[in-house]
Parts: sequence; C-alpha cells; structure tokens
Amino acid sequence: MANVLIRDVSPEDLEQIKEAAAQRGATLQAYLWDTVHAQAAYLRRQDALARTAQRLKGRPAVSNEAREAVLDAIDAADDERGNWVSQRPSR
Repeated sequence: MANVLIRDVSPEDLEQIKEAAAQRGATLQAYLWDTVHAQAAYLRRQDALARTAQRLKGRPAVSNEAREAVLDAIDAADDERGNWVSQRPSR
C-alpha cells in the first residue's frame, strides 16, 4: 500500500478531525483510513452509475409498475434474509 502525507492542515481542522476520531473510539490514522476508503468507494459507485446511465441512454423508461415490483421483491428478499440470519444458531 502507498503512504500518503498531507501538509498544511489547519490546526482547527486537525482538532475537529481528532475529536471525530475520538468520538468513534478510533485512532486518527484509522479514522482517516476509513474516510479515504469511503471516498474511494463513493467514487467507484459514481463511476458505475455513470457507466450504467451511458449504457441505458436512449432506452425506454421502466414502468412504475415494473419498478415497484422489483423494489417489492428486493424488500421481500431482505426480510427473508433478515429472518434467516436472526434464526441461525449462534456459534
């Protein structure tokens, strides 16, 4: 992995970031690592959405009924998975 050095961070900003890390019970490095990782994940999702939008460009829109049916199926699958997880014996 690469190392990153950030210079010229204002004392006020650094103190606020340290306080946020402490509130999470994390070290400054762990907090910043999580923040950088979350930003990279966000950028990957944005890129995937942009690629998907480009692929779908010019295609007809999905009907509201079809959209609702898919969302209902996702909700049902989430409920089923949650029930399965909650009923598993603990190790």
